[in-house]
This record gives sequence, C-alpha cells and structure tokens, in this order.
Amino acid sequence: MAIDMSQFHQVFFDEADEHLSSMESLLLGMDQSCPQQEDLHAVFRAAHSIKGGAATFGFADMADLTHVLEGLLDEVRRGARALSSDLVDLVLRAKDVLYGMLAAHKGKGEADAALAGELKAQLEALAAAPAEAATRRATPEETRHWTLYLEIDVVDGVDIDALLESLAEHGDLSVVQHGEDADKLPWVAVFTSPLDAAEVAESLAFALPQDSFRINVDHGVEEEGSFGLFLEAAPEPDASVWLEGDGFGLFEPPPAETAPQDEAPALDPDVAKPAARGGAVGENSIRVNIDKVDLLLNLVGELVITQSMLTQSGAGLDPVAHERLLGGIGALQRNARELQEAVMSIRMTPIAFVFNRFPRVVRDLAGRLGKKVELTMMGEGTELDKGFIEKLSDPLTHLVRNSLDHGIEAPEARQAAGKDPVGRLTLRAFHQGSNIVIEVSDDGAGLNRERILAKARQGGLAAPASLGDAEVWNLIFEAGFSTAAEVTEVSGRGVGMDVVKRNIQSMGGRVEIDSMAGIGTTISIHLPLTLAIMDGMSVRIGAETYVMPLGAVLESLQPAPSEIKTVAARGQVVAIRGEYLPIVPLGRFFSIPDARRTPSEAILVIVEAGNSRLALLVDDLIGQQQFVVKNLETNYRKVDGISGATILGDGQVAMILDIAAIARHNQRMALDA
Repeated sequence: MAIDMSQFHQVFFDEADEHLSSMESLLLGMDQSCPQQEDLHAVFRAAHSIKGGAATFGFADMADLTHVLEGLLDEVRRGARALSSDLVDLVLRAKDVLYGMLAAHKGKGEADAALAGELKAQLEALAAAPAEAATRRATPEETRHWTLYLEIDVVDGVDIDALLESLAEHGDLSVVQHGEDADKLPWVAVFTSPLDAAEVAESLAFALPQDSFRINVDHGVEEEGSFGLFLEAAPEPDASVWLEGDGFGLFEPPPAETAPQDEAPALDPDVAKPAARGGAVGENSIRVNIDKVDLLLNLVGELVITQSMLTQSGAGLDPVAHERLLGGIGALQRNARELQEAVMSIRMTPIAFVFNRFPRVVRDLAGRLGKKVELTMMGEGTELDKGFIEKLSDPLTHLVRNSLDHGIEAPEARQAAGKDPVGRLTLRAFHQGSNIVIEVSDDGAGLNRERILAKARQGGLAAPASLGDAEVWNLIFEAGFSTAAEVTEVSGRGVGMDVVKRNIQSMGGRVEIDSMAGIGTTISIHLPLTLAIMDGMSVRIGAETYVMPLGAVLESLQPAPSEIKTVAARGQVVAIRGEYLPIVPLGRFFSIPDARRTPSEAILVIVEAGNSRLALLVDDLIGQQQFVVKNLETNYRKVDGISGATILGDGQVAMILDIAAIARHNQRMALDA
C-alpha cells in the first residue's frame, strides 16, 4: 500500500521546531567553560535528527546546513573541539537560518539563500580550522561503540538510501540486504558507531512510521575493535529484542512481548528518550490539530447553552413530582462543567513556550547596545490558552526590546546613579482571579513624565498638566508616539506600543503601566484565562440582563441610606468597612430608561478591576452559571464597557460587562469633574 509521505510533513515541522528551540535553550544555559556532557549530546542529537528528517523529506537546504553543523557539534561532544562563545554564536545564527528555512517549507515566506550560503561557509571554515581540544577526559561511555542490526521496511516516498547515508557519517555501516520494490523485502544493515540505539531510533523516526524499522543491540566493542566483522552476513536476531520506532505517536504501539533478560543488554527507558529539556512529545502524548480541539470546544459551548436552557425550563417544575428529571438536569450541569474543564485543559499551554525565547533576545540585544542585563523569569509554568500563547510573542518582544533600549541605562550611567552596573529585567506570569497577568519589569530610569507631556502636546494630543500618572503613561500607546531622542534600529520610530495595546485588546485584555523615576517601570498585561467559556453572575438592569465575570465579583449588598454619601467630584460613594467606593449606576452608564437609580432601593455589586474597587448599581441578582462567550466586535462593533455577548437559556442575548473598562471610564469622569 502506497503511503503519502506529505502527511508526515507537519509532524517533521513540529519536531524540528522543538529541536531548534531545545538547541537554543540548551546553548544559552550552558557553562561554556564546563558544559554538561548530557547537554552537549542533546544539542548534537537535535541537529542530527533535523538533518536526517530533512534529507528524507527532500529538504536539501536544511540537510546541507545541518550536515556541517552536526560535524562541529560532534567534535564538541567528543571533546575534540572546545565550546567557545564564537561557536555558540555561530550555532545560534544557524538555528535562526534553519528556522527561516523551516518556515519557507511550511509556505510562510522565503528562506534567505544568500545568508544560508554565507553561514554555511563560515561553519565550514571553522570546521577546517585547527580545533582547540576541550580540557576534559573522555568517559568510558564516550569511547564505547555500539554494533546495531538495522532492518528497515520499504516505505513509498522514503529515500532509505539517503537515510542510511546520513547514518554512515557517524560510523561504519554495511548494507547486508537491499530492499526490493517488487517483493517489498526489507533493508538489512549492520551499523557500528558511538550512537546508541535510542539515538539511531530517533533519527529513523523522523521519516519512518511505526513497525517499519527495527534495531537489535549487540554487545559494544571498543574503539580499536574491527568494524568489518559483520560485512558478509548478519545473524537473524530474535524479534523480541528489536527496538521499535516511536512513529511520532501517530500509530498505536504493537503488543508488548517479554524478552529473555540474557539475550541483549536492556535499554534504560530514560536513555531511550531525548535528553533535551522541553524536547519532543513523550510516548504518552499525541499530536492533535488545534482546529479539532477548537471544534470540540465549540460543541462543548453548545452543550453548555443547551444545559442552561434545560435548567431554566426546569426551574418552574415541582421538585417532588419531577425529582428524577431535575436530578438528571443537575447531573448534566456537573458533567458539562467537567467536560468543559477537560477540553480547556487541552488548550492550556505553559507560558514558558513564549518566555524561553527571551534569553536569546536579551543576550543579543544587550550585547549590541553595550549593556549588561540579567534576565529573570518567574511563573513559567503558568498556563494560558494556546491561542493567546501564539499572539503574545510579538507584544512581549516589543516590550522587552523597549526595556532594554529605553529603560535600562548603560553601565556607566547606572554606576553614576549609584546602581549596580548590571541591569535587571524580569518576566513574571501569575493568576489573578479569572485573569492571568504577565509583567515586564526593569530597574531602569523609569518614564519621564514631563518629556511624555511635551511630546504629546507637540503631537497635538490633549495633555493637561493635571493628568494623573496613569493617564500620562497611557499616552505612549497613542499611534506614532515616541520619546526617543533618536531613531535606532531597535526602536524610536513611534511604531509599536499602539500595536501592542491593540493586539492585547483584541484578546480581551488590557495593558497597565506603573513607573517611578530612577526606580524602574513595570508593564502589566491582563488577559482572561480563556475566551471560550466563563463563570459569570447574571444581573437585571431595568428589563435587560447583563453578565459580570464571576472572578471580578467580591460581594453584593443592599445598602442603608445612611451608608450612601455624596463627595465633590466623585458623586455618590458607599462606605464598606471603612472604605469609600464610588457607585456606578449601570442603568445610567448604558442609558437604560427604566433602571433604578437610587442605591438604597437597588443592589450594589462590589467588583475589583486591577487595583480599583467600585460598586455597580443593579436592579436585581439573577444567578451564577457558565456562559459561552461570543465576540461582539466580529459581528457588530466595539462597545465601551462591554467585552462580549452570550446566549441565555431562554435564547435571549445578554451583554458581558467589561469591568476594567467601566472602572477606567469612572476614573476619567472623576478627573474631568
């Protein structure tokens, strides 16, 4: 049966992406004076696997570049070449070029052939130059060679010749039997090299499906041993000791068979897996197209709406006469919630996938700017919706570059100000209620209030001196705004911060700035955990129903008239345990004519948005439940104070309140009063 190998391209792309990311993180985390042997092996294996897969699928540009790169990395891991900063820089540049090639093969742009050729020439020149050996002694494991028996089935679309040729570069490979297309006989080869069975299996798995190759392990031979002992024939090994390829998790594994313990050395399960941190997907994981997960999530959303309709329909039934029906509706509600949480967990991804690219960004940019910067990352395990992960990269990159270019001073300026010459840049992620907060903080010079106001007035923006600090900082998000004294290749063109804000708002989030002159700046991105389904409290305002995100609700109460005060420039406030909170009548905010206006006759819902608390005046509380969030801007337009819409159990549409936007509007009204 012919196999369409193009179906495996996406698997190769995903694996290569992971290997390139792993290479970068490992290289940046290495102590160049004394690198860990495990890390060196992992970097080599990543390059080797990419080369093997690229050659098999016909991506010659990637195969050629990784061939040269792999040779250098092999010398480093064997101790024949010392790991230098120049070599690390070159390997990191090669990673960037390979990433561009990978994007081109995905159909996303074109690779820079000239840059690739220049880099390949530099790698070849370095490989040809006399190498300074690493000052370490080889361990017995490094000098040991393995003799492996390979049996590879003929697979349509796979160039097994190229596959074996790439292996032959790392040892002595003798083909005992050529596969014949007519009879579909397998290839059989004997391979003696420093690569162990797990490394060879990883290389073959880039191109071959499950059950199409098997590896039998013989006793290792010393480096001086003969590599020609098995040229004429190879004994047929016991099938029970073949090491099967992992098949990328696309195929079901065959039934396990118990092998006699004395027939071959057992493979350590930990050794058989990639050693790179954050490497390829393990054997207990599968790759699923994100569109399939989104479809499943949409179906769960429809189920939640249906469950809400049934709950509302059953609300008026006699609980005694319809006990079983109401019990079933309650079970459906619980199961729908558990299903929704399970599906959402599939989409949740650690923010480390974004954070891990910034050590390289900080290293390169700080070096170019002549600054010393120490990067600290906190909360890398914090999980966020995968859709946000993909969209966060560009905004965070811009904020990090701004901190390095404008925020953190040069070492001389820091010393003159009594600071440590090494600047501190911190990336932090954490949960706050139903939101996730991502902070980019630096200990630099901070924002200059007077310069921002002057630039704003120069650009025709309304910028009275009475503006609060938060309002002044928000001016930098205006289109074309920049306080840079000169335009550099890093920043200063006034393009970017407005885009950052727009991108974050498109995800239902907001950006806040806190800065102090001489101390530093913190930019906080607040995002909802998900845009799909939320827990909310439905309230009635006049004849209309609105939904508040439950994570923002602190409490609700009906105040006594004595607790209501009127404060100049702030309007009505309510005293809550010694704290005066501004009252926002939502009926007036949304121009609902029949809504209640008197606090003592209505209900106040105390909500929190960032560092602000306020009391929202509503007519009545309806209840708490899950709501499916629909994007309002996609079908209508942006409405101030509204973050989205949802469908209620009776089929009506209700608006979801944007608590942060209402709080900001109330602050502006107080300032203008």
